[in-house]
Amino acid sequence: MTLYFDCIVDSPHTSAINTHIAWHAQSACLAVAAYSEEKGGTVNVYTGEGKLCEEVEIPPHPTAQVTSMVWHPSKRVMAVGWESGELFLWNDHEHELREIQSLHRAPISVLLFSAAGTRLISADASGATVGWRVDNSGDLQTVFTHELKDPLVQVVYRVNTAADKTLPPLDINGLARAAVSGDERALDIFSSWRPRTGHKHLGMMGTAKDNLNFFLGSSTGVLYHVNETGNCVEVLQADGGIKRLLHHGSRNLLVVITESLVLGQFSVAVDGSVTEINRVKLSGRTNDIQVAWAGAGLLAVSTGDSSVRLWNLDSGDNNVLSLRGPSYRDQEFVMCLSYSSNKNILCAGTNLGSVAMWKYEESKLTEEEYVRDPEKDWKLQNPTVISGTVKQVAWGSAQNLLGVNTVRDVYILNEQHMVASYKDQVSVVQVSPTQLSVDVFSGGSHLELRAEIQVRGVHNSLDHLLLWNMKKMVVYEITSDATHLRVVASFACETESAVLHEGSIYAIEGNNIQVRSLQGTVKQTLNFTENEGQPIGLDVCGNFLVTATIHGIVKLWDLSRREAKPHTQGKQMGDYIKDFGEIISARCNCNGTRVSIAVAQTSLLPDPKLYIWDIESESFTYFNFASGRSEDDDVDGTAPPNSAESVSSKEEGINSRAKRETAQEVGGRFVMSHMWDAEDPRLLVCEAKSLHNTKKQKDHYLSSASKEEKPAVMLVSLFVSPDHGNIVQDAFALSPSFSRLLGVQVPFFYLLNSHDAEKKVDNKAVTQKVMREFTGLESCDKSTKDAMLNFSFYLSIGNMDDAFKAIKTIKSETVWENMAKMCVKTKRLDVAALCLGNMGHARGARALRYAMKEPQLDARVAMLALQLGMLDEAERLYRGCGRHDLLNRLHQDAGVWSKALEVAETHDRIHLRSSHYNYAKHLESKGDYSGAISHYEKSDTHRFEVPRMLFDDLPTLEDYIMHTKDRALRRWWAQYLESTSEMETALQFYEAAHDHLSLVRVYCYCNNLQKAADIANETGDRAACYHLARQYENVAQVKEAIHFFTRAQAYGNAIRICKDNGFDDQLLNLALVAGPQEQIDAARYFSSSERRQLPKAVMLYHKAGLLSKAVDLAFKSGQISAVGQIAGELDESADPALIQRCAQYFISNGQYDRAVSLLITGRQYFEALDLCVEHNVWVTEELAERFTLPKDEKARNQILEKVAECAYAQENYKLATKKFTQAGNKVKAMKCLLKSGDTERIVYFANVCRQREIYIMAANYLQSLDWRKEPDIMRNIIQFYSRAKASGLLAGFYDSCAQVEIDEFQNYEKAAGALNEAYKVITSSSDPQTQERLPSLKYKLEKVNQFNNIKRMFVTDGDAAIQEMQQLLADPNIEVAVRQGDIYAVMVEYFAANNNFKSALNILQEMKTKLPKANPSYYVDAQTLQAISRTTGMNFAEVENGMQEEGGSEEEGNASEEEVVEEDEEEERPQQHHFALNGSAKFF
Repeated sequence: MTLYFDCIVDSPHTSAINTHIAWHAQSACLAVAAYSEEKGGTVNVYTGEGKLCEEVEIPPHPTAQVTSMVWHPSKRVMAVGWESGELFLWNDHEHELREIQSLHRAPISVLLFSAAGTRLISADASGATVGWRVDNSGDLQTVFTHELKDPLVQVVYRVNTAADKTLPPLDINGLARAAVSGDERALDIFSSWRPRTGHKHLGMMGTAKDNLNFFLGSSTGVLYHVNETGNCVEVLQADGGIKRLLHHGSRNLLVVITESLVLGQFSVAVDGSVTEINRVKLSGRTNDIQVAWAGAGLLAVSTGDSSVRLWNLDSGDNNVLSLRGPSYRDQEFVMCLSYSSNKNILCAGTNLGSVAMWKYEESKLTEEEYVRDPEKDWKLQNPTVISGTVKQVAWGSAQNLLGVNTVRDVYILNEQHMVASYKDQVSVVQVSPTQLSVDVFSGGSHLELRAEIQVRGVHNSLDHLLLWNMKKMVVYEITSDATHLRVVASFACETESAVLHEGSIYAIEGNNIQVRSLQGTVKQTLNFTENEGQPIGLDVCGNFLVTATIHGIVKLWDLSRREAKPHTQGKQMGDYIKDFGEIISARCNCNGTRVSIAVAQTSLLPDPKLYIWDIESESFTYFNFASGRSEDDDVDGTAPPNSAESVSSKEEGINSRAKRETAQEVGGRFVMSHMWDAEDPRLLVCEAKSLHNTKKQKDHYLSSASKEEKPAVMLVSLFVSPDHGNIVQDAFALSPSFSRLLGVQVPFFYLLNSHDAEKKVDNKAVTQKVMREFTGLESCDKSTKDAMLNFSFYLSIGNMDDAFKAIKTIKSETVWENMAKMCVKTKRLDVAALCLGNMGHARGARALRYAMKEPQLDARVAMLALQLGMLDEAERLYRGCGRHDLLNRLHQDAGVWSKALEVAETHDRIHLRSSHYNYAKHLESKGDYSGAISHYEKSDTHRFEVPRMLFDDLPTLEDYIMHTKDRALRRWWAQYLESTSEMETALQFYEAAHDHLSLVRVYCYCNNLQKAADIANETGDRAACYHLARQYENVAQVKEAIHFFTRAQAYGNAIRICKDNGFDDQLLNLALVAGPQEQIDAARYFSSSERRQLPKAVMLYHKAGLLSKAVDLAFKSGQISAVGQIAGELDESADPALIQRCAQYFISNGQYDRAVSLLITGRQYFEALDLCVEHNVWVTEELAERFTLPKDEKARNQILEKVAECAYAQENYKLATKKFTQAGNKVKAMKCLLKSGDTERIVYFANVCRQREIYIMAANYLQSLDWRKEPDIMRNIIQFYSRAKASGLLAGFYDSCAQVEIDEFQNYEKAAGALNEAYKVITSSSDPQTQERLPSLKYKLEKVNQFNNIKRMFVTDGDAAIQEMQQLLADPNIEVAVRQGDIYAVMVEYFAANNNFKSALNILQEMKTKLPKANPSYYVDAQTLQAISRTTGMNFAEVENGMQEEGGSEEEGNASEEEVVEEDEEEERPQQHHFALNGSAKFF
């Protein structure tokens, strides 16, 4: 809550008339233009305190007065225009006034700097316009001039949208800078604290590009646009002289107000041309219109009446602010307007000397409101009343000072926060600059004090008051009977902070604290060194004084003696607190053992932690209001983001539910103030403010993810204990009716009322709020106080034994009730049960015991709160735990039906109807039948409840039914009328209710069967048709009865009548559409009647589902086609004998496939399979699937194998493989797959089955393929043999590979590799049969290696190699490993290569001798043979021909031998084929 102190400027000319005032935008400099007959025109500059600035000397003008003046937006440069057309410029840099030469000769009517101050526009009454460039030193240079010959009265720059928007939402980086520079939005966030070291952190502010385009308006209505180069264009001719020009930057609109009070809006193009959007005719008491911006796009307009109209140009909405309230009179009118964007305050001066202010504060929507009312956001403040008519008001300077011009005087209004003090049950509250309200709570007396000074500070003790301003201090004494105040002393003292304690005054004066007597005599000086810095705050509690310095030192003195003595050594907070900036406030407890300290960080943002200095242990702890936890529970020691739901404030290691919920409730705040109890040294109370309700912040520090909006301000009481840390004892929201916390003294909180609350409650400025524990114990003695505080302390730390010990001597039922209410807050239901027992609250104990069945703790606690009468707390708990059903029941029991229905509508819809029903019952009990009817209808019980309720008031009931559209009610009323024999009226209501049965019934009763038949035929109502058919049957009208029975779908009755009357054809038609039972009845009739009609009987039996009976009749009557049709519809539930009979019928007719299908349907699978085999019925995929039984069937595998065998016999190998696989016989499945020849499936199947036998079968199959050209096939062969662990077969495969290399390619190197692999396989095998092959394989490997080695010897020693070859030929078994022809060929090629053709010929002849059937060209290269032939003359072609004639070729011989070998070894090893190892050597 703030006040405005007014001071009159110290004008040197008392008789002058003040014509203009102008504030500098930053400096506290107010320029006042005046005129007097003696001095002429003068301009004086005053400070913010109203003192004349001596350094600014502007000589008076003897013959002219000032017509306009303007300050530069940033520099201390002022332009002054005179009535004579002279233009002067005062520059603070040069401290002199200089005349600027210009073409102005008429009164200068317009002076205006651009937003950045780089351009000045001057214009006069003759139409001369000059544009001036302003350089960095403040000097002016002409840019352009115009002679428009038109009196110019208004100018407005085109606002640069990007640069000149209203102040953006404060971001965290600029928040401290804005606070230091005086931005009230930033300062309001941090309560009344102002940074004292902020100048250290200020930086240079950036500047935006200046927009130099502007509009000029004349008194003749002509509007000109001038661009930045000086090009002037006429863009509008208005209807009347232009009164005001304004530019709306965000929408680029120009607002033009004429002297005829027409307000027009124009859109502005890039070139300055304007287009009219709309125009409005304003009405008012006078034509003297006052216009000012009151926010972004919000225009404030006053036309000389008692109201101000606000017009939102963006939305088109408008509303009215009125001068209402006891502070304003009837004939009070608004004379001038001014708006402060920093403070969001619209100021208006009135003709009766009032300075009215409306402060914009966005209000919350109430439960009944759906649309915000803008008028409620503007709060009318208490006016400041001065003498004279207010002609001009103007906000200015960085301090947001308000200048008020009443022509005779100029006032400066300075905002001052209302001061207040509480101590020893005495409160003092400032209500005006000089008036204070004093309340003595011990005696209940109230005093009003009007001080002789404008009060800027106040403090009190039990019997004295201390008031001071910046110059003077006054001491008052409260008389012993507290009936009046007496001045003790008044003396000069320049101080900002002072306190009273037992007859002494402790005041900060300069860099020291002076201890004065009540008369002002200095008794002692408490000195501070230069390193300690200037003291910035004082607090006294008990006998201890604490102060903090600007350098972060906290010092404490003991005041219990005659002089103040240091209680402990001062502490530098920067040594103990991380990121320390400066101290905001320091408070000590009553015994001087602890000091609480609120600090700011280096960014000048308040630290969310409140630090506690334990003097006895010399330790520091803290309570983090950001996370809501004390130091022991706060995992992250650094200052986390100011949000209880932030990442660093998450629950980690906290097992206590109470602590977690307290952290969620308290977290996300910072400390505004903190106070210790005057008697208990453990109790600390903090006023914590949430940042969630401030302007929308972008920074994470000021943001919150909270789903529910937290209270703006909370009071949090803490118990501070050296053993248990800082524990939250209680926390509750501070109502908006209270301004702030003023003091704490058990059992009360002393709260300063807000401005609105003061008007409502006995004009008291301070309210006593009872602490939670002491409700009903306001007057208890000290022992009870101590016991309750101890109980609360031990309950907070969870020590129940000591808690009960603390209160065991208390017998008061009120005390136990208060402790039970404390348990609601702490959620200790075990303690609550004990308290209820001691209270004798049997009902509450029983309810609590039943509530223990609820799964949610909050639901159980809510029941406790409900029993204790804490309805609001119970509602909050139920809502918090999501038990809206119990909340609904609570509101119903409490009689708050609007809330109950709201909860049911939004959250508890399952009980919505019952809620409406209960409310209807409640209204019925009160006699509110119309309301009860509405809610009975909403509960959907009106059909019974409304007739019951109104049965004794038949006219009202009839009127209700006449106006309702509910068919059930109309039917009920028709029945009532029928019971009273009012048939005609009853028929009308039956017809309105669409009750066709009742209509037919009544018409039949009245013997009007034709009308009844018309209704039945028209509506087709089955019940009505049935009733009418019975009536026709009773009167023997058979055809009509059959017709209506058919319409009623009562086919049994219609069939019965047809049988009785012999209507056979109609009987069949009815039976076909009737149900099975009626069809069977009709079939029996057709099969047993005298005129037997068996085809019809067969059809009906078939239709009714009695297939066996239908088949029997079909066979008897020879209806073969019917048998086939019936058989096609048989399923597995049919009689097996019937299925067998039908199958035999199909077999006898050669329809074997249908017979098989039918047998499968009858689950006679083996018979069906036998039929397939016997008659070669093709087993299709679909048929095979029908043979596939579920896996739990025993005969499944047997049937599947038989199906597979059948498919195998039909050469359907794919299907056979599938069925063998489903039967689990994978070996047979593989055999079928091998038959199909699908290599890809064979490989896949072998890999999936993973059985040895299948691996071997697959490998054997793959050897039958051309695996020489397919490396993948060879890889699979080796892989399968390896997986099957068939060492012998794998070794044989490698042996075959080696032989292929020898026979096909004569490549003994690769053959050796293959044999080596075979050797490895055999040596690693433990199979005896495989081991038997080892000697032969080893011999073969040795000889092949020996042969390869000899071939390599030819390079170095050919003769030795020839000898070795001869030795190989001497081996009788060499042919097993190395072919002799290959040995001879190597020797022949060696001799031929060395041109020893004779020796080569000898070797060939030897080869012919030993191998008569061998063909030399098979072993020896053809070119080599030709070379030998040319040299020796031997013709090898004749030799070859002779050999062919004699015994065939070597290949034929070898092939025949291979065939014999294969026949001999067919049973021993897999079939071997030639293999080209050249493409697959990488496997060896």
